[in-house]
Amino acid sequence: MIIPAGSRSLPAPRAVCAWLLAPLRANEQPEPSRTRLGRLRPWIAVVAAVVTPFMAFDRSRVEGLEMGAAVAAAVAVSVTVALLGWQPLNAWRFAAAVAALWIIFGPAAEESVSVLPLALPLVLLVAGVAVLARHRRALGWAVWAWTVVLVLLGVTGEAAVLYLVVFTLVMLVVDAQRQRTRARAEAASEREARLTREAESMVLEERARIARELHDVVAHHMSMVAVQAETAPYRLEGVPDPVREEFGSIARSARAALTDVRGILTVLRDVDADVERAPQPGLDGLEALVDSARAAGSQVELTVTGRRRPLSAALEIGGYRIVQESLANAARHAPGAVVAVAVAYRKRELEVVVTNGPPTSPVASPATGDGAPDGGGHGLAGMRERAHLLGGDVAAGPTPDGGFRVAATLPLKEGTA
Repeated sequence: MIIPAGSRSLPAPRAVCAWLLAPLRANEQPEPSRTRLGRLRPWIAVVAAVVTPFMAFDRSRVEGLEMGAAVAAAVAVSVTVALLGWQPLNAWRFAAAVAALWIIFGPAAEESVSVLPLALPLVLLVAGVAVLARHRRALGWAVWAWTVVLVLLGVTGEAAVLYLVVFTLVMLVVDAQRQRTRARAEAASEREARLTREAESMVLEERARIARELHDVVAHHMSMVAVQAETAPYRLEGVPDPVREEFGSIARSARAALTDVRGILTVLRDVDADVERAPQPGLDGLEALVDSARAAGSQVELTVTGRRRPLSAALEIGGYRIVQESLANAARHAPGAVVAVAVAYRKRELEVVVTNGPPTSPVASPATGDGAPDGGGHGLAGMRERAHLLGGDVAAGPTPDGGFRVAATLPLKEGTA
């Protein structure tokens, strides 16, 4: 006997009573249909409800009061069938109530074949199967128990045995199919969870590998740059003061980059690590960024138009990083060129345009130092990805005079001050 798990802690008689009362007082929605045919089931039930009365009885065999009883039974059957597609449990309740009332108050059967007339026993059995198919397993088998009682009381002779045997076999088949489907779903869920764990493990391994590479390559070389820049004025004789200041600027930039790299390494190795946080740069730091580029030898002009106002943190950081990357690219690929940075605060968007002229000095390749440009960076791709995350876009390309232009448009979110 299938008893709900919550009732198993009760004494046996009370547990059985709770199980048997569940079909009468349960208030649960049926499971949604998962197939196209299942979604059409309500409309199929309506059509069947219209056709059923014409197939349920033969008017030539009933007269007078019997005709009225037959019509009433046909209406009850039609209502039950119509409800099956939407509410199987309520359809069974309605059919069971009609059957119980008919057994108690209905007219006696003359031929001693059945107390229940017409298709009422059949539709009661169909409703019971529908309950098991779309409701809890324990509720479905409790419905089976009530249906068996009603059929035994309302159907006589071999017909009752035939009804119950077929009904029980169909219930067993439906129950087995549901259990098999549920087992498959649980297996698929476990497989998906395992694949997710494996993917997360691979991600963690890849993060650890990237962290090692960053530490071994970037952090090492930046540390060497910082140390050499700091010690150069003491190792070399007769270093002028402007050169000392230049070495100091290089050392400070290298140390700042090392701090950022250490933070990235910490996050890569441990997502939940408590990283020391510093305020993120924003558009109010553009002047300092431009001054730093000028100190490094670049000729930079900054123009800000529109009503300058605070934006969301993501927009502030995005605009700043796009200018920062554009200035770095201009210094790397167009040394000596004049760089124009234009930031426009518009009503619905932020526009950032960085344009540099053609290089006036030889472009040295980091790999060979022979003046070939380095085309293998990821700066433009990173700018496009950052703009895409903000809902904007970046247009970049050469200018007719041999320079380069980067134009980013970042939409302002509603509610931005």
